[in-house]
Amino acid sequence: MKQTRLFQHFQRYCATHRLYDAESRWLVAVSGGVDSMTLAHLCLDSGWTTGIAHCNFGLRGEESDGDALFVKEWAHANHIPFFSTCFDTEHYAKNNGLSIQMAARNLRYEWLEDLRMARGYTAIAVAHHADDNAETVLINLLRGTGLKGLRGMQPASGHIVRPLLFALRRDIMAYARKHAIAYREDRTNASDDYLRNRIRHTLMPAMQKISPSATTTIITTASHLAQANRVIDTEKERVAAACCSYTGNEVRISIAALKAVPHYDFWLFELIRDYHFSGAVTSNILEALDGQAGKQFNSASHTLIKDRNELIITPLMLPPAVDERHIAKNFRMITQPVPMRFDYRTKGTQFVISPKKNTACLAADKLKFPLLLRPWRDGDAFIPFGMKGSKKISDFLIDEKIPLHEKARQYVLVSGAEIVWLVGRRIDERYKVTPDTPEELVITLRSH
Repeated sequence: MKQTRLFQHFQRYCATHRLYDAESRWLVAVSGGVDSMTLAHLCLDSGWTTGIAHCNFGLRGEESDGDALFVKEWAHANHIPFFSTCFDTEHYAKNNGLSIQMAARNLRYEWLEDLRMARGYTAIAVAHHADDNAETVLINLLRGTGLKGLRGMQPASGHIVRPLLFALRRDIMAYARKHAIAYREDRTNASDDYLRNRIRHTLMPAMQKISPSATTTIITTASHLAQANRVIDTEKERVAAACCSYTGNEVRISIAALKAVPHYDFWLFELIRDYHFSGAVTSNILEALDGQAGKQFNSASHTLIKDRNELIITPLMLPPAVDERHIAKNFRMITQPVPMRFDYRTKGTQFVISPKKNTACLAADKLKFPLLLRPWRDGDAFIPFGMKGSKKISDFLIDEKIPLHEKARQYVLVSGAEIVWLVGRRIDERYKVTPDTPEELVITLRSH
């Protein structure tokens, strides 16, 4: 075992932040680069239960294929379960109006989370380190994300753990050299096409000339801001309770109640930041508070309308990052385009039909896999549970008085050519569970 300073710090960091314990099973994301290969070696030398996951984004031709083969051979040589997938990242980015980096990030984390759930891993371990964190803080500073963005990355967020966040890039490189850790170079890391790389190659070296400890200083400041943000979050809950009301996906902020709060300009930014409104847009909204009703502001995901006495926030009628999803019978959970959990129950267990709209109980033997989850289309029809005749989904949504922004985000689950569930609203009568049903599929919508 490599009892070096970095190895010992790795062990302490994971223990301090409770990232790994006796029940943990990590799915380690490994690209083949020095950071992720070092993380894989540290986990191996710790004797921890892990699996290796590799994404081939298809962006560098034979180099990408070489990375995948390199990681696969290392995992097999060390008797570690290996999982891989390939993406057409450029096609996905173009179809969804995303940058290549954002497209790759979405595809990567979507697949990793699905794999984690399917294989029973407790967390996804990624190899972000201290220099990555400092760069993230600077990126967020340039983008005006506010105090929350200046916290940088956290050791754990959801099912993502970052056990190398304590380590500087130079220390990881030194460890890899000392222990002859093989890795692959990604030539795109030398490119300045991306903002992160420009910060890495230009801004950070300039800052380090002024102050050699710039990276650690940024990280220390980010840690202090993280503590301050926790205090602000507590007060934010009180402000929101006084100013905001919520109905479905709609948020209403009382202008009078907001103005009664000291430093209301700061709190308005905090209240609408979660809906992706920038600091610049917030300034424009503040100027409009005393103006005429009807002015509209958009973020990447929401619309804010200045009404006479309220600010009304609703989701933009935009498609999600993933429009459609095929669902095989072995799937247990998905996060895109609609977060869902899938559970199967055999006839030997007692079927309990849930009355909740966020749960569908279907006769599994009647389904044709893979199922297709997609947005509803004009002309779609089904037989609503409890009815005998077919009904167009457009008519059903009108009868249910569903708001326009919700209609735009309505999904259907399709088996073969038949709609089996108008997601979150009504199953099809033909797929209901009966006393003769041998197996039941229970689908539960999850919160984002």
